[in-house]
Amino acid sequence: MGNGWRGKDLRIGDPERQAALRMLGEHMSVGRLDITEYEERSRSAAAARFRSELDGLFHDLPGPHPGDQSPQPQSAGRAPMGTASRIAVVLLAVAAGVALLITARQFGLLVIVLGLVLWLSWRR
Repeated sequence: MGNGWRGKDLRIGDPERQAALRMLGEHMSVGRLDITEYEERSRSAAAARFRSELDGLFHDLPGPHPGDQSPQPQSAGRAPMGTASRIAVVLLAVAAGVALLITARQFGLLVIVLGLVLWLSWRR
């Protein structure tokens, strides 16, 4: 029966969306994404329902990607985020938020981006 099923069109859940958001944050922290690209891709990742939607967010970024089947060096046995790393993430979030506020005056967006970055940093 030809139902058009393809492996990349599998439904995803919260763990896959959270992994994609974490990876997007890492790409932003090393300068591969600017704040606008990060916000747009994060919004899409949070709303994604299928693996193919997440895959499209990483097409121009180096791996690992959320759909990779290969083991990721940072995933297993990774040390918890230290205080210095948390402070760096918080400072990055604040700087990005202030820049966004100054340029776009989007208070709601500022709250979303800051909340997302802080939530991801403190969950570890």
